[in-house]
Amino acid sequence: MTKPGEHSIHRIPPERLGDILDIAEDAIITVTLDRQVVFFNRGAARVFGYLPAEILGKKLEMLLPERYQAAHPEQVQSFAHGPEISRTMAHRRLVFGRRRDGREFPAEVTISRLESGGETLLTAIVRDGTARKQYEDKILKMNQELEDRVRARTAELAERNLQLAQKNEENEMFVYSVSHDLRSPLVNLEGFSDELLHGIRELESALKNDEVPESVRREVEKLLQNDMRESIAFIRTAVSRLSRIIDALLRLSRAGRVVYQMQPLDVGLIVRRVVDALHSTIAERRAEVAIAALPPAVGDATAVEQVFANLIGNALNYLDSSRPGHVEIGCRDNHPAPDGSIDPNRHTYFVKDNGLGIPADHQRKLFQAFQRLNPNHADGEGIGLAIIRRMIERLGGRIWVESEPHKGATFYFTLQAST
Repeated sequence: MTKPGEHSIHRIPPERLGDILDIAEDAIITVTLDRQVVFFNRGAARVFGYLPAEILGKKLEMLLPERYQAAHPEQVQSFAHGPEISRTMAHRRLVFGRRRDGREFPAEVTISRLESGGETLLTAIVRDGTARKQYEDKILKMNQELEDRVRARTAELAERNLQLAQKNEENEMFVYSVSHDLRSPLVNLEGFSDELLHGIRELESALKNDEVPESVRREVEKLLQNDMRESIAFIRTAVSRLSRIIDALLRLSRAGRVVYQMQPLDVGLIVRRVVDALHSTIAERRAEVAIAALPPAVGDATAVEQVFANLIGNALNYLDSSRPGHVEIGCRDNHPAPDGSIDPNRHTYFVKDNGLGIPADHQRKLFQAFQRLNPNHADGEGIGLAIIRRMIERLGGRIWVESEPHKGATFYFTLQAST
């Protein structure tokens, strides 16, 4: 009778232990130090296909493929005299067994050593690993197929990127060539319009001659003032406009062809230099510019300075005159891009203002060339943000905007972090 708090211990008679081991699902095989089989349960018979009577007293090597038999005795001796008493399930390794009909099968094996009555016994618990091997082979095949698909897809993307880069280069060269070709007729138009203006002035001078009849003078003056001068003014305005567009196209094409010098950058110093250069504009707009701590980055100094100059300049140009202007420059590394991603290897800088803001339907085309939302607030052809986007992408980063009308806009862009 047990006392309170004690557990009763059921002693299993030795003769029953053999019966319990015999009915175990796994194969259990016990051998002596010279590898003679002394125990072979029903699980072993089912796995290997031998009756116990066919195995007991025989060498263990008959259960192994021939290629393993020669090395097996030394391996047994090594384990028998080594420091390990057993190799637990965590240290299982996949080996191979041989069935009675000669077929091989993968097996999971755990071995243990027991010293009993001055004799060393080794017991192996063997589980048929065919299903596991098939599963592992399937996984390996799937992994290999996946690697092959990734490799093929990577090569395809690399080829497409190369083609895209070549196409971009062709487009840039085309824009550059066409822009230069357009310069010549523009110069001619401008020159001819100057000649026409000069001719008008000479005619006006000639009309002052008293020999010119009054009726003729009035008619010619009317033509000169109302028709010819107005037409020439339209021509000169169009020429000037087209000239600015050509200049913008040339700047856009150069943005893709300039060779960048990648180096560590003191971003804070660059921003302070830009803000100092915009001092008169800031004073004119009566704006406040706040510069937060800016971590260093890696990039091209000239390109990064142009990016900040454009974004800060735009922020000042599009302030709301009905309230005090405020521009903030800082860094938010944990701020996600529009797709929700965060690049841990890049800093996310921002230029924020409390200006006019940008409607959602215009934000999608904001970084395209020749797109202007409020042309009356600043001069330009709407090419600046397209150039900035090209620069940021060439630096390996990305740029986007978050804005609401009448609540200002925040432009974010990423640069490689300095290690």
